[in-house]
This record gives sequence, C-alpha cells and structure tokens, in this order.
Amino acid sequence: MSGGTIRRLEPGDPDYPQGLGQLRTPPPLWLDGTPPAGAMVAVVGTRHPDRTGLELAGHLAEELVRRGYAVVSGLAIGIDTAAHRAALDAGGRTWAVLGCGVDVLPWAGAADLARRIPASGGLLAEVAPGTAVSARALVARDRLQSVMSLATVVVQTDLRSGTLHTARFTVGQGRPLVVVTPPGNGRGRTAWAGNAALCDPAGCDPALLHATGAAGRLVASRRPVADLVIGHEGPWTELWDLLARR
Repeated sequence: MSGGTIRRLEPGDPDYPQGLGQLRTPPPLWLDGTPPAGAMVAVVGTRHPDRTGLELAGHLAEELVRRGYAVVSGLAIGIDTAAHRAALDAGGRTWAVLGCGVDVLPWAGAADLARRIPASGGLLAEVAPGTAVSARALVARDRLQSVMSLATVVVQTDLRSGTLHTARFTVGQGRPLVVVTPPGNGRGRTAWAGNAALCDPAGCDPALLHATGAAGRLVASRRPVADLVIGHEGPWTELWDLLARR
C-alpha cells in the first residue's frame, strides 16, 4: 500500500510525537509520511454514522483546518474517513493511527485515503509493517490518537463502537473530551446512544467505556463524562476557546 518510505520512530527521536511521552511505556512507531507536528485534534466516531454524523465530521474537520489544527483519526470507515477526507480536501494536514501495519489497508475502501494522507500528514502504527488489523491493535491505537492530540472530539457513537475506548483513554490521560450532543430527537436513537451517555449530566455507567479499577472510578466521578458538550451546528465558540487554552 505504501508509496513512500516507511520509517521507525523510537522514543527520544526528535520526530517522535511529543504527546506520547505521557504514556507509561511509549512504544516505537512506524511512520509512512511526515512526522506528526503542530497542534492536533482527534476527531473520532462510529463506523455506522447517519447522514448528520458524516456531515458534522466533515464540517468540524474543515473548520479545524481553517483554524490551523491538524486532524487525527483512525482511518476506519464512517466518521474517521469523513474527517480525514475533509481535512485533505480543505488543504490541511491529517494523521491516521492504524490498528494494522502502515502498509496494510484497514478496510477495502481505504486505498485512496491511504495513498493521499502521507503527502499531507502520515500513517502511524505501533505494529510492524505487514501486520493485519486486529481488535487488540485497534483498541491499543485509540490511546495513541488521544494522547497525541490537544483534545478528542466524539462526533457520533453508539454503545458498541470502539470510540468509547478512545473516550476512556482521553479521560484517563487528562485530555479534554468534547462530545457532540445528539441532534433533535437523537437521544432516542441507537446510533447516538454513546453521545447521549457521555453527555448525560447524571454521568454514565463506567462499563459502557470498558472502564474498570481506577479508570472506572474516574469515569464514575464525572458528571457528565464529557468535559465539553457542543451542538451539532457551529459556531462552536466554546470548542475554539478550549483549544486556544491548551
């Protein structure tokens, strides 16, 4: 899949992503493209979005690029793909953190974006080239997306999405978790149930975020779990203010 030079980045390398130094054991990374640099924001969500979620992911990514931020996501079908594509189409930078080798397609329809991204950002993975996608690697990469970003924006998620792993990692890393409130009557729709849980002023069951032990207690103490709840339409002034303070 790779059309460029794949590099291995070790902790301590000048090109190693700074945010990953917060991890207890920063992993070596494989990179196809340019090293991550500058202010980045993770834009994540379900593989099964509705039209509202897809459009919102695109609008948010475009606005982030316009304000000088790079977009981080996971190149999964759905919200991730919409965010990456919008960032590139807006002339911005984007990095995809993969649950497979950087020379492996995470899904069949990812070929075009996997080809475009290294020229305006990069593909990153902690698993070696040639490694097929796996559930374990997908969960592990979620902690990398959040820790290398100023904040994580959850666009749309149901209760089965791996996005909730990213939300748990974001909270545990002390990064701001920004969640879109379900639009209209979305609180009654399965496709937005994860958003509703994260935005609930009464908090949510830590088990929804696969959080146990200290992580579970931290999630249970937050009401809501989200640090910032934003609407599904701009101007998202509170989001820009939050990012400017980071």
